[in-house]
Amino acid sequence: MARGIRLFKVLGIQISIDYTWFIVFVLFAWSLAFGYFPFRSPGLDRGVYILMGVVSAILLFACVLIHEISHSYTANRIGLDIKEITLFIFGGVAQLTKEPEDAMSELKIAIAGPLASGVLAVIFWAASQLVNGEIYPIPHAILSYLALINLVLIIFNMIPGFPLDGGRVLRAIWWARTGDIGAATRIASRIGKGFAIFLIIMGFLQIFMGNFTGGLWSVLIGVFVQQAAESGYQQVVLKKALEGLKVKDLMSRGVVTIGGESTVNEAVENFFFKYHFISFPVTSDNHVSGLLTLNDVRAVEKERWGKVRVSDVMEKLGPDDILKPEDTAMDALNKMVGFNHGRFPVVENGRLVGIISRRDIMKTLEFKSGLGK
Repeated sequence: MARGIRLFKVLGIQISIDYTWFIVFVLFAWSLAFGYFPFRSPGLDRGVYILMGVVSAILLFACVLIHEISHSYTANRIGLDIKEITLFIFGGVAQLTKEPEDAMSELKIAIAGPLASGVLAVIFWAASQLVNGEIYPIPHAILSYLALINLVLIIFNMIPGFPLDGGRVLRAIWWARTGDIGAATRIASRIGKGFAIFLIIMGFLQIFMGNFTGGLWSVLIGVFVQQAAESGYQQVVLKKALEGLKVKDLMSRGVVTIGGESTVNEAVENFFFKYHFISFPVTSDNHVSGLLTLNDVRAVEKERWGKVRVSDVMEKLGPDDILKPEDTAMDALNKMVGFNHGRFPVVENGRLVGIISRRDIMKTLEFKSGLGK
């Protein structure tokens, strides 16, 4: 599972918060309470500014969430099957089970977020105009800030550098014109990395000139964009390398399984020590019912290993925890990353036919790289 805290579901999409989110939340609230709002609305009590900062930071992240949900909802309508969005230190990340198949799908997904932010900017601006700033200075200042920040989000996200939305739009247009997603991603990623370097340089200049907070934000955002741009390009390189390969081409056959009625002690002595795998499929009535991992074993007190059955401590498998022989290798890798599992059972017509691991995929990539393919 992804690192973080699960909150709730929206439109069938699980919303989670990464632990780093709390860092940026505190920094945002502090910046607003002791910087922006005292300058924007002078003369109020410090406690009021702190309240305004906290409320505005919460609403800001609600806006970011709506932005990400718009991307994900559009992706799901197209058929990409996004199941979870994780809010982390600089925005949100949707867990893709697969990439868009064509340029038009990529374009639709890319523009959905900025369109949502544009609607939010108009709503907050209209609301701020309806509120009398002299009589109600606090709500007026908060609404004005939210209108402004959504506009800033649009401008920032539409910079034509991957992985920003503008970079995805550029990639979609280049992809549509050339038919080469690899070249399109390479160009958009280079622009994204160039923009990231610009942010980092400007950030350090601001720090040296005395604007520590603003400079720090610029450096951190630049580092994030640079890493994301590189990661996005590597994802496309991986996809190209695994193109045409299916799970049945990479999986290991003749899988070693553990019976659900075995004790944990028997599993340790006869399987983990003997075969040196970190997990084993668990079978019951010739069907795969779960997966026993080293972490499952560690969760049981050693004194109870001889009494506790494997079926009582294994991880039960659902539809998302298995693969089919006809699934693509890229789909398998995306699942491994998205669900943080290193091995997936391969099942056909309810029968276990193999198992595929991240190591199997990495070995294939290593061989292809060595052969120049």
